[in-house]
Formats: sequence, structure tokens, C-alpha cells
Amino acid sequence: MAYADRISDLARTLAQYPTSVTITGSKIDIRTAKQLESLNAQISNDQSLARDGDTLIAAGNGKDAKALSQRLADAAPQVGNLLAAFGAQDAERLKTLSIMSKQKFDASAASRLQAEKRFADEVAKLMAQEAQAVSALPTSPCGPKPQPTPTPTPSPSPSPGPSPVPSLDDVIASLPGYLQITIPDAVSGYDADSLAVASKAAGDAAIKLGVKTPDGITDYATVQFAGGPDVTSQPWASAILKDTGLGTIDDRIAILNNALQARLLLADAMNDSPSPAPTSR
Repeated sequence: MAYADRISDLARTLAQYPTSVTITGSKIDIRTAKQLESLNAQISNDQSLARDGDTLIAAGNGKDAKALSQRLADAAPQVGNLLAAFGAQDAERLKTLSIMSKQKFDASAASRLQAEKRFADEVAKLMAQEAQAVSALPTSPCGPKPQPTPTPTPSPSPSPGPSPVPSLDDVIASLPGYLQITIPDAVSGYDADSLAVASKAAGDAAIKLGVKTPDGITDYATVQFAGGPDVTSQPWASAILKDTGLGTIDDRIAILNNALQARLLLADAMNDSPSPAPTSR
């Protein structure tokens, strides 16, 4: 498991949720620019630590393994702590809203806030798991199979070419867990076996379309489960997939996923709008 890549996937999913809403014609921040700056800084720090951990795990040892394990463990709850601090700030920031406006804000912001909580919980779990994995590594490369001294080259990263099929197979295998984290409501009706079968079918369909990247696999699966199995045959979705001017098939699927999320959020906002109270007689 590449922990840094998993955190990046989760962060990219979180970024799809709106950071502001419009109430009675006025734009109100769900997350202020300052809050987003702090959140992005913490996410970048977590990704950097996770990459360091991935490098040690790939090497099978590291003299700084114990220290890095502690840093990973210390960082695990930090996103959650930051969001808790945001909650206190929001209570003060939004106290001037009328009761009706506050109710509308809470309804419109719910999807973003729920996504933040899922993100914080999953990042904490991933970093705690990586901390344990790093802690178990030997601190020295010496032994029956000594490892060569690393040269000062950049950390291993995916080559710019298409990912090999085995890595896409790994992504497909991890789809059930990914979908349960990122779109839990959309997959809540599946049991473990049926979700595994449906996820495999979605992943295979993505590869058949020509998808070449892990992001393309997860985006396509998200579209299939969140929008329904026939979503790609709808005219608006089909037009996006067929428009080669939008980039590669992976690019077009990412655009389709973003468009679908926007449509779903708009539908939720319309459904959550309170009906006028009956007139008393």
C-alpha cells in the first residue's frame, strides 16, 4: 500500500466538495481562505511524512524508522484536531446569522462537513497503520542481505508513462474500501461480496474504456456508484466522455466525476430547502 497515494486520493475527493454556499443571495464560507490554507498545509505535511514512510517500507529498513514512526503517530490525529478548532471558529463566525439562515447554512454545508470528518478519520487510520509498519522495520541495512547505500536521488515516484496493469489491478482490488470511505451512502446497500463483484465490474469497464491511471479507475468507479450504472449513457455524461478536446480518457472521466458531484450537490441542496410554513388562520 502506498500510503501517500491513498492520502492524495482522499484529499482530491475532499476538494470536490464546495467551500461556500449562497444563502438569500449572500455567499457564506463553509471554510474560510485561512482555514483552507491551514488544512492544505496539514495535508501536505501528512503526505510528506507518508512518502517518507513509503520509501522506508519499500527499502525494508531505515536508521530513522523509529523516529519517523513516532512522527507519523503524532501527526495522525492532527487533521481531526484542526477541524475541531475550525468548529469553534465557525460557531463564533456564524453567530450573527438569523435562525433561518443558520438552518439553511447547516443543511447546505452538511455534505462538506461530513466529508471532512470521513477524511480526517481515514487519514488518522492510514497514518497510524503506517506508523506501525515503519516501527517494525529494522533500523540498519546490515545483515545477510545488505542493502546498497542510497544515492542522493529523488524518492521513487511513478514514471510519467502509463501505469502497468498490475498496479491498476491493485487499485481495482482496493475499490470496495475506497468507495465505502468516499461515498458511503452510495454503497450502503451492498454487502461485502456484492460490492466486491460490482467494484471489479466497474474497474474492468474503466480499463476497457482505455483508462491508464489509478485516478481514472477510482473516478470511474465513483461515477458508476454515485450516478448509477446507466449514468454514462445519459446525454450530458456521454458528451463529456466523447469530447477528445477535454484530454485523455482519464482526464474526461475526472471531469465527468466533478460534473456529477456538482449535480448531486445541487440536487441535495434543492431537496434540503425548507418548504414555506403553512399560514395560520
